[in-house]
Amino acid sequence: MYKEDILEDAKSCEREWGKKSKKIYEKKMGVNLSGFKTNSNIPIKYVYGPQDVNEQSENFGMPGVYPYTRGLYPLTYQYTPWMTQFLHGYGLPDHTRERMEKLLKEGMAAGKGVLAFNVECDLATAHGYDPDSNLVKGAVGVSGVTVSKMEDLEILFNGFDLTKTRVVLTTKGINDLAILGMYIVYGKKRGYEPDMLMGQSQNRVKNSFITSNVRGFLPQNQLKLQVELIKYATLNMPNWNHTNLCGYNLRETGITAVQEVAFTLAEAIELIEEGIKAGLDPDDFVSRFSTQLAIGMDFFEEVVKFRAFRKIWAKVMKERFNCKKEKSFMLRVHAHTAGSSLTAQQPLNNVIRTTLEALSAALGGVQSMHTSSYDEAINLPSEEAVTTALRVNQILQHESGITRVSDPLGGSYFIESLTGQMEEEILKIINEIEERGGFTKCMVTGWFKEQMETESYIWREKVRKGEITIVGLNKYKKEEEFDVPVFTLEQEKTEKIAIERIKKWKQDRNNSAVESALSKVKKRAKEFETIEQAGILMPAVLEAMEAKCTIGEVTEALFETLGTVYP
Repeated sequence: MYKEDILEDAKSCEREWGKKSKKIYEKKMGVNLSGFKTNSNIPIKYVYGPQDVNEQSENFGMPGVYPYTRGLYPLTYQYTPWMTQFLHGYGLPDHTRERMEKLLKEGMAAGKGVLAFNVECDLATAHGYDPDSNLVKGAVGVSGVTVSKMEDLEILFNGFDLTKTRVVLTTKGINDLAILGMYIVYGKKRGYEPDMLMGQSQNRVKNSFITSNVRGFLPQNQLKLQVELIKYATLNMPNWNHTNLCGYNLRETGITAVQEVAFTLAEAIELIEEGIKAGLDPDDFVSRFSTQLAIGMDFFEEVVKFRAFRKIWAKVMKERFNCKKEKSFMLRVHAHTAGSSLTAQQPLNNVIRTTLEALSAALGGVQSMHTSSYDEAINLPSEEAVTTALRVNQILQHESGITRVSDPLGGSYFIESLTGQMEEEILKIINEIEERGGFTKCMVTGWFKEQMETESYIWREKVRKGEITIVGLNKYKKEEEFDVPVFTLEQEKTEKIAIERIKKWKQDRNNSAVESALSKVKKRAKEFETIEQAGILMPAVLEAMEAKCTIGEVTEALFETLGTVYP
């Protein structure tokens, strides 16, 4: 990339720099010039020059050009800012609809006249239960909104043009087929065919099984259900993102940025291979993967993480899966500032943390973003805190000037070198996962859990010893507490209303039709023995939703047939 004379001159300058540094810092000041490492343990130098990027010359190029290291599009945010797609939801659908309306009023937008709602379902729904189950007393409306029946979707989304509304209903993944089926039937009731709907399924049942103490199906059945959803959406819903490759949940367990990307890509590779077995052409479905990554506090490492991820994805799709369509090479990324970086101590500091994380994601070229509220380490985000989090995006987009240039850090000796280093480390882990038998096998053997627990312990020990500084937590502490306005939910009242509503729903329907539909779901699930049979289950799920079955009932029918295991 660089001419030999330029490289020689750079190396000569570096040697001179080294001598001067040792003279000043080692000999006079007694500093040990051992260098630093990123949070992923990648060694970094004190200073970089052209000699450090010459071997990484393939990183260079232009935004919008394969392998998309510098961004997916020729222009990044100049005319299409990243989407402000906030995860939200609490209590009853009525409560969440009110919060949705307020977020819209404050400027939450997906751009191009499109709305985006990323709705978090409550603990009961996420674990596959309806609110009238005795197993979820005290969990209804907590950490999300209760969603169990068609009526809930009507309260949440009536009045919105579903062809211009991106809808995501977030759970742990065990009931993704049921939720998608209910949304499709709801859409049809309003005159929208499946191919008109836009949004995303989480479809991350294995991910949740690894990261949460959530009941799951037998591992191989988890994989079959994922492919079932992928196949249905690919054949019937061209505007629907069938799978969220969720590195965020993995990262929040304590793993490094390198591991986050490697684990996420390993699952993608497995799902694509299984999709091919199910009769799909990669070019027909890989472009409808999207990914959600955490944004940590190691600023430059987070910037290059997104660059390395895009590059590896593009190369794997082209070289391994022989994709031909350009959109197959272009991985869209939703970034979510790390909840684990927030502190309950001196909570206003979290606004600064979130701003730095959001800035690194923007400089990394993501397509959409959620910025955490400063009070999330304490309680459910208040309206004031959520609005402040939204303002972080808006100030970056409209006041900072960072949107004027595509990939403004591109060409930096440090950034390009670190991108290459991260790519190498990610590929090493992907190769190890494949040598161990692939993503599902590593889940079954507990290898992922082992990695998470090890990294979490290492991080916590570093914090305890002061090797990592967290302002307000282990340094610059204050005795007095900051009074954070507490946003509360009347949980008992919420649960009572939710139970009354679902009991009425069940009383007013044809329960003979419900039993017949659930029996068909069980029958199809039992017949679904191999990946190659993918496509036989979703029609039965849709019939069940037409019969007014609840999400909990369909999920339980699947558990009865496909088996239940716990992490």
